[in-house]
Amino acid sequence: MPHKITVLGSGDMGSALVEALTKRTHHKIAVRGSHQDSISAQSLVKQFNVEQATDDILWRSDIVFVVVPTKVLPDIVPLLKKATGILVSVCVSPTVGKDGAKSSAEQLAELLPQSRIVNAFTSIWADVIREPGDVEKTTAFVASDDLAAKRVILDLANEIGLEGLDNGQLDGALYAEMLGMFVVHLARHVGYGRTITFRAFKT
Repeated sequence: MPHKITVLGSGDMGSALVEALTKRTHHKIAVRGSHQDSISAQSLVKQFNVEQATDDILWRSDIVFVVVPTKVLPDIVPLLKKATGILVSVCVSPTVGKDGAKSSAEQLAELLPQSRIVNAFTSIWADVIREPGDVEKTTAFVASDDLAAKRVILDLANEIGLEGLDNGQLDGALYAEMLGMFVVHLARHVGYGRTITFRAFKT
């Protein structure tokens, strides 16, 4: 059964998720920028023929991808408090793991203790979300304390061309987000570029 999905955030990763979801799944997609009149969100609406998410559309979505800077999470709590679906944290803070800093997903869970929080896609560049390739599948690490919610997002990761991998409970988000910062390091400082990615496998 198709899900109603809202992508909250219309930057690079948000737009990549909108593109992947519209091109490779049959779910009903909406997008929301930092505010309802976001120009970047309006551009995605036209480009991919998706809905612009009102508050009501977001609240009624089965899945909401939260793709905003970690520092603004407290600002969007009033909006997300009324959301009834799964909240997927795709935020990565450059301070994750430093001096005991928690993952963005854990911070979101503390702000919204009654919500179903999942961490996913935080170790993957937006370029790979858009074009996952057809040789080896990129691993999408998915963590949550809610087993049913985690299963939904694992399946969705597989739908968009990645290989979902169970990353345990939500505290596993810390390692996936730190891996995301390692990907940034490899791309920007070692010269591998934004298609550097990881695949987990057993030997």
